[in-house]
Amino acid sequence: MTRIHDMGGRFGDGPIPLKKIEGKIVDDEPVFKKHWHAKAFAITVASASVGKWSIDKSRFFRESLPPKDYAKFDYYEKWSSALINLLVERGLINKNDLIEITKKVKENNLKISQGTNEHPDVLKAKDVAITLGRGGPSAREVQNSPIFKIGQEVRTINYSPNKNVIGGHTRLPIYARGKKGKVILYHKGHVLPDASAHDLGDFPEHLYTVEFLSTELWGDKDGNKKDTICIDLWESYLI
Repeated sequence: MTRIHDMGGRFGDGPIPLKKIEGKIVDDEPVFKKHWHAKAFAITVASASVGKWSIDKSRFFRESLPPKDYAKFDYYEKWSSALINLLVERGLINKNDLIEITKKVKENNLKISQGTNEHPDVLKAKDVAITLGRGGPSAREVQNSPIFKIGQEVRTINYSPNKNVIGGHTRLPIYARGKKGKVILYHKGHVLPDASAHDLGDFPEHLYTVEFLSTELWGDKDGNKKDTICIDLWESYLI
């Protein structure tokens, strides 16, 4: 079972549209296509700085949007909708207040005032660059030794690795399940997203970069023997 977001390698969606000039791919898109996209990004980052959820939690909430909404929303509509759900779920905003504010916005009758109860972890403009540069380190100590070594052939499990939550978050995409690859990098221990996304703790595991032939993932017809795909995978995803 997979959610609608897990689209990699799915048939029927057509090719990714790429802008070409004289046969060459041109990447000249702006960082934010619309003015409000930048605001959506800023609000999401600022809200996360309060420390009420992990990046894995925020990803899970985007994945959990209703399929019809996920299919029609653009990138930052997904971000904004998931953020609202997170803020309500964490009790940082009230659903009824949100409905009332939305109504006033539509009526162009919203008056914004500066709140007096500022959260101690509020992200200020002067701290944005430093905070984003620092990121959210996920490295953790793991007591047991790594099972796999660089250069070793491995195979991914052929089912969702999230055993604790049915339909839960995982970083193993469906197109890479049950596939054979080779370990090319070892990253030591890192927080397991499958647990972190559901407030179950860090449950750190050894993390590897595994290289797959595109023909292994897509087959001889759609793959190219010269192409490889590299995916960062946690130890419990591999056998």
